[in-house]
Amino acid sequence: MSLTDKEIRKQERSARLMIWMAARSSRNKTFIDRMCRKLIVRATTVDPEKDFMRDPLIDNDEGFDPDELDRYQRGETA
Repeated sequence: MSLTDKEIRKQERSARLMIWMAARSSRNKTFIDRMCRKLIVRATTVDPEKDFMRDPLIDNDEGFDPDELDRYQRGETA
């Protein structure tokens, strides 16, 4: 399974563009820097419904309140 020269050049240009955008977005001085940063954030943000790292207990705020946590840590049952 080999790639043609055209496909390889396309991948190389894509990689160079990604590196250039990352370098520009880290500066955040000009309009192009800010635009690159927004494009990178947009491309790397995961949709909440597709994010496997989300925890429903935290999202729905079903955890302990500070008093409950303190009582639990001290071993009180009631």
